[in-house]
Amino acid sequence: MVLKVNFKSKHWIDGYNHDKEHITPTWGSIASQDKKFLIKHSNVKKICEIGTGSGKSTKALGTYNAEIHTIDMFDHGAELIPKTAKFYFMHSTHFWKTYNVSGFNLYFIDANIRLVDAKEIFERATDNFKIIFHDYRDEDKGVKNHRMMIRYLFDKCHTEESTGGCGKCCSLIECEKI
Repeated sequence: MVLKVNFKSKHWIDGYNHDKEHITPTWGSIASQDKKFLIKHSNVKKICEIGTGSGKSTKALGTYNAEIHTIDMFDHGAELIPKTAKFYFMHSTHFWKTYNVSGFNLYFIDANIRLVDAKEIFERATDNFKIIFHDYRDEDKGVKNHRMMIRYLFDKCHTEESTGGCGKCCSLIECEKI
């Protein structure tokens, strides 16, 4: 059984007025080419996923038995999440404030993130790490997230960028801390 870590601060309870039962995602999940792209880059020790969704991406990330910490503010009841993954039912900002988990080699971002996330991603990463952004097309969240991270990392890392997945809708930033 997947370890579910529930945290519902007053802000969370007041700020998100939705049924706390399982929510079936009504939006898309990763395509098969995206899954292959994730598998290609997931041969690492520790992964942080922000935006669990259906769990299809989490399953792909677990191909090489990495330690996975996956965060989503909705409990989708994702049955595809590997049994070894830790699922945090909360917003990423609450995860950063509540858990002192670090040493991530790879981040998969499939949610809107903020500057506080960029800071925590950098601080909790190993010296060499990767970030994959989903929905990297047009003006979707992946483009916004990618641009923000590049600006944040500008004077902190040497970076290499590439794209892949279905229609190149995943972007990859490979980072080496300076």
